[in-house]
Amino acid sequence: MSQVKEKAVKLSRGTLIRGWLLTAVAAFALGASTNCQMQAQEDPLGMSNRKFTREETMLLNMLHSKGSVGYLILESVRLSKESTRSLEKALFRLREIEKSYAKSKGQPDTRYLATTELKMVQAKQHSEELEGFTSDCFHVLKSSIKETLLDASLKGEGKAGKVTAK
Repeated sequence: MSQVKEKAVKLSRGTLIRGWLLTAVAAFALGASTNCQMQAQEDPLGMSNRKFTREETMLLNMLHSKGSVGYLILESVRLSKESTRSLEKALFRLREIEKSYAKSKGQPDTRYLATTELKMVQAKQHSEELEGFTSDCFHVLKSSIKETLLDASLKGEGKAGKVTAK
């Protein structure tokens, strides 16, 4: 019998990480494509084989295409989150600057910008509320479109399946 010599292979950390990332991306891509195919096959309402009218297609496109109602609502959610973060940063800076100024004047407990701070806190709260309302608006729109199309689909089946007796 011949003996097989084993060699140790050294890989750099960067090479290992790239290999893992490529493996993860490939696995995700394969899983995502098969998942989409499975979802298309599992349509219990039979809406994937159905031909939509122009108006129903417009309803479907309200959520997805750029410039659509859903897109604009989600853009508003993103902007309100950004607004909330900006107000938090501004509030933090205001407090730090006020604290530094009060300390320089020898009165560390004096609040020179209390009214401004109060207004900023209120603005931040309103921004958070707006974010919640806008997000809810998108979810309501999405469910309303689904319900509307489902109702139209069921009514269409009812009309086609009715047999009138004379």
